[in-house]
Amino acid sequence: MGRGEDRISNLPNEILHSILCLMPLKYAIRTSTLSKRWRHLWQINLISSTSLQFGEDFSCNQSPKQFVATLDRYLQLHGDRNLDKFGILFSPFDVFFPNLENWVATVLAKGVKDLEIDLSQGVLNSSHDYYIDDRMSFLVPNSLFNCNSLTHLSLSRCNLSDPLDLTNFSGLSSLSLNNVNLLTDAMLSNILQYCVSLESICLQRCEILDNVKFVGVELKLQKLVIVDCFNVFVIEISAPKLESFVYYGCISFWHDFGNVSKVNDAYICADTGGEVFAVQFFTILSDLSHVKVLTICSMGLMHLISGEHEYYEDNLLLGLHNLQELQLVLDSINEEQIYCIVSFFRLWPSPFLEKLFLQLTSNYYNESISWSAQEMIPDIVFPNLKFIKITNFGGSSLELKLVKFFLERAIVLDSIYILLNQSSISNNSLSRRIIQGQLSVLPKASKDALIVICGPLDCDCTINPTHTTLYYEENRRNGTTMHLDDDIMSRENILLDQEFL
Repeated sequence: MGRGEDRISNLPNEILHSILCLMPLKYAIRTSTLSKRWRHLWQINLISSTSLQFGEDFSCNQSPKQFVATLDRYLQLHGDRNLDKFGILFSPFDVFFPNLENWVATVLAKGVKDLEIDLSQGVLNSSHDYYIDDRMSFLVPNSLFNCNSLTHLSLSRCNLSDPLDLTNFSGLSSLSLNNVNLLTDAMLSNILQYCVSLESICLQRCEILDNVKFVGVELKLQKLVIVDCFNVFVIEISAPKLESFVYYGCISFWHDFGNVSKVNDAYICADTGGEVFAVQFFTILSDLSHVKVLTICSMGLMHLISGEHEYYEDNLLLGLHNLQELQLVLDSINEEQIYCIVSFFRLWPSPFLEKLFLQLTSNYYNESISWSAQEMIPDIVFPNLKFIKITNFGGSSLELKLVKFFLERAIVLDSIYILLNQSSISNNSLSRRIIQGQLSVLPKASKDALIVICGPLDCDCTINPTHTTLYYEENRRNGTTMHLDDDIMSRENILLDQEFL
């Protein structure tokens, strides 16, 4: 055998086709650059694929015109074969809307079950409230709602025409609407009425909504997500099968939570403050105090303790007595924040808490004291806390103080994982070795508890929280949210078929 001989390329086409069919389409396409022999072999993967996804790694290397030409070509190669899943991430101006309509018609004819149209890339204003690129929203063709094969539908920066005829959508189980600005309360009610199989619904930045109701004994809804719907001022929920509730935005709405007894996990984060919001946050958490999994943010912590002298005295039985997992999303570390955390565990005891996650989402550390945590360290014990994970740890004295608080009170702790941020090992910050030394001398209630430090480049194989999608302003990018997913940091650009570029 000669040195450097390409034995794989010498295999019969049938074997190479079998190999390519086992690969994701984007990786199969990359093989087209290997040699002339491989240039068109990947097409067998495309032809046989039942899932076509054209995401960020596909679109980022092409102009809109190139994107359209390439996608037209790929759909043509796919022929009239059935398709289970189709998704695109695209930033079209209205000149390309006819192409979008053609793609929708094509995949509907293929009996697509899972359809995602994400047109959310664009230029937002400084507060991420609205787009300033003067691009029109795509009006979804009515033919989409005649498709009875759809089970999952996701639309971003699209609009719906009223009235909606949803009589063929009885099989839809999952619906996500992001920046669908013509969605009205009546249309949402219509969706809930006709989409009788709907189990999951996500509403994000739908600006016209103001009075939303998810009420009905026949509702199959299991997951409800409401994010940045700024004008919503009434939320009614009475869904006997609802298990997961996510809310991020202004806590200024009136709410009526009827039957929410099966809600197992809740994500409740506020992006504004104020006394009225504090009362609302308190009553919302009271209605969901039976959950086993909870995520709250810095503002939520402040809301929950800001009125403690006013309304906690009449609610002596407060507590999260079923809580097993808690995630705190902190936008800064200061004495006030530590006070809020300590007070939260005092006012909302969680005796069965087993897993605690602290997401430090900012490198901002304020050493000044506004509320003194030293004045109030109550006799708090965590009798069942076994696992702690702190992400974006910087090694500041306040962070060490927070770690010390938990180590001294978690009497059965098995391990605490500290994931360092980039600045903690550069820019003249404390080195990893010094941080290790600081942590090793902290007193521990559980003598056998392990303290494990991981650098920003280390592989994180530890437990992750239930809620891995975090919604907060500073991590918005082009109208999307940050996901705690390793793929976000390691995405590679797809090598496209050069013939069509």
